[in-house]
Order: sequence, then C-alpha cells, then structure tokens
Amino acid sequence: MKYLTYSIIFGVLFGFGCSNSKKSCSEFKEGKFIYLSKEENKFNKNQIAIRTRKEQIYIDSGKGDTLVYDIMWTSDCEYELIFKCSNHNREGFIKIGDTLSVTIEPIDDFIFNYVSKVKKNDFEREFIGTMKKIE
Repeated sequence: MKYLTYSIIFGVLFGFGCSNSKKSCSEFKEGKFIYLSKEENKFNKNQIAIRTRKEQIYIDSGKGDTLVYDIMWTSDCEYELIFKCSNHNREGFIKIGDTLSVTIEPIDDFIFNYVSKVKKNDFEREFIGTMKKIE
C-alpha cells in the first residue's frame, strides 16, 4: 500500500511537470528576433528578424541585406513565409513568390528552434537554426 501511494504521488508530480514544460509558440508570433550563429555559437545581433501579424522582415546589417516576407500562420507552431521583396538584385536560390514552410519548437520563453523548407520542382532545401526573441 505504501509503494502504491508513492507511485501515485510520483506519477502525478511527473505528469504535472511534463505538461508545463512545453512552451507556447504563440509567444513567437510577433516581435524582434536574432539568430544563433553556428560558427561562433552565440547569437548574432547583425541578423535580425522583425515579425508582425502580416510580415517578417529579415535584416543582415553585416551584408546590408533586407528581405521581406508575407507571413501566414497555418497552426500554432507552423507558418509560411512568402518571399515578397529585397533591397538587392542578386539572384539566389529563393526567388520572389517562393514559399518557405517553417516549423518552430520552443525551448524556453525567449528561444526556439526552427526548420524552414522550400520546395522547387523536385528539389527541397532545408534550413535549420535557433532564434532568440529580444523584444
């Protein structure tokens, strides 16, 4: 009987702890974010994303690039970015009108991991990273 009581208490506490460990994606739908630099293993203040309800603006002050995307949330933790325009004329893999499908997974109140995919013809390219909300 004593072990049964301890088992029930442990199960309830463990279940309660697990249910609260997952952070909400809704905290990341709007705000100002910076990207984790994999090479330096620190957040890069030169790469900023500003996200509103309708668009996301990516600014790389080191390269002088600005990219603008329309944003459409498809679920609480998934959205699509439709590339709208940029401040340069360089040709790149992603073209105006292309759609990136993004899935995010919160780590804590300020940081989340993302997987971004773009499909073109029969080719798919995936971008994986981490972002931190700063505002």
